Amino acid sequence: METTAENLSNLWSFNWGAMEVLIGGKSSIDLTELEMRDRTDALEFLRYYGYDPENPQDAQKIHSVICEAWNFIEKYLMPLEWASGRRPPDDLLMADDACVILLAASDRRTDSGLRQAWACAVLRVMHTLAHIDGVAKFADVEAARTQIMNRFLKYIFRNAEGQLCFGSRENSVQLDRIEWKLRKSRESILLKLLHKKANVAETIYDLLGMRIITKNLSDVMVVVKFLREFHMVSFPNCNPARARNSLIDIEGFKHNVDMLREMLEEGRIQPHEFTNILQGLTKPISLGNHSNPHTAKDYRAVQLTCRQLIRYPNPSLQWQDKMSRFIEEGKSTPIMQAVCKEILLMAASEEKVIEGFFPFELQVMDEESASQNAIGDAAHDRYKQSQVKAARRRVLHRVLTLNDLPALRSV
Repeated sequence: METTAENLSNLWSFNWGAMEVLIGGKSSIDLTELEMRDRTDALEFLRYYGYDPENPQDAQKIHSVICEAWNFIEKYLMPLEWASGRRPPDDLLMADDACVILLAASDRRTDSGLRQAWACAVLRVMHTLAHIDGVAKFADVEAARTQIMNRFLKYIFRNAEGQLCFGSRENSVQLDRIEWKLRKSRESILLKLLHKKANVAETIYDLLGMRIITKNLSDVMVVVKFLREFHMVSFPNCNPARARNSLIDIEGFKHNVDMLREMLEEGRIQPHEFTNILQGLTKPISLGNHSNPHTAKDYRAVQLTCRQLIRYPNPSLQWQDKMSRFIEEGKSTPIMQAVCKEILLMAASEEKVIEGFFPFELQVMDEESASQNAIGDAAHDRYKQSQVKAARRRVLHRVLTLNDLPALRSV
């Protein structure tokens, strides 16, 4: 076949935005436009994404995600502008068909710039919601919460004086308190994903977590030791890339502990002196740059990101139990009995138990650091405000910079 200029030009024509996502490390939600040629192309895109708009169940799901995405933008990212009438065009706001939004995001005509920007904005949030739903359905979060908590509860107790302790009855440290994060809210997950470069729900590590707060700074190191010693965490299942220490000068601590242990073993100091001296010598670390730009620079904690293998009964097998009881009761016709037995034989190969690793986050700090973390630049509301600002810029940057904001709403 003859190679024409047109064929050659088409062969070497690239969607550079998509190429950057595929091999350039760019997140798809940072694209400023799409390239859907027509409705057929948009339908194919959605089907390969995982949703068929012509399937009533999928169509209902798509509509639900569109509504939730607009609601999130209104409530969290631009409440003041929205209240003053700066809203997307009605055909996008009321759309129950994702193809309409995909085609609007692909419209590069000069007079459609703002409409395209709105379409891209809502698609960014919709994509993130789809990832969240996919992960939420993959794992039984309640089973993970129970199994992870049970590992820790065995080593939390009150001593004879009523003090909260962590460890064993023979060796423990006193705690101020323990704070459990039993489940991250949907809005918090969405905000976190919208400012993460990868924007993939699998990278959310703190769906579950806990904060262990000791009375003394030096006891933080003993808590970390107990986590491994009592197998509350398995160190091969800890993520070294996410280990953080903005609390204790480890090298200084190691030197002081080794020196004091030698003095204790030689009888130069008494046990109560060891503890008092160590508390006085334990120094906070000199804080440097944080890898998380939304964490306040003076937030102090030892942080571990771990995972635990979770096992729970396969929920899809509940119907098999009901069918087995139906057969045992023998109240149906022989044909129905035979059909049920055949179905059970076909399903016999299904896994009875589902298992998978579930991530969780641990923070350890002393009482004084916890108090400091709760005020000033380290306060949690400042952290959330930073996340909201970052998500707002990422989702709405073109919408907010175009000059015709007052004319957003069609009439």
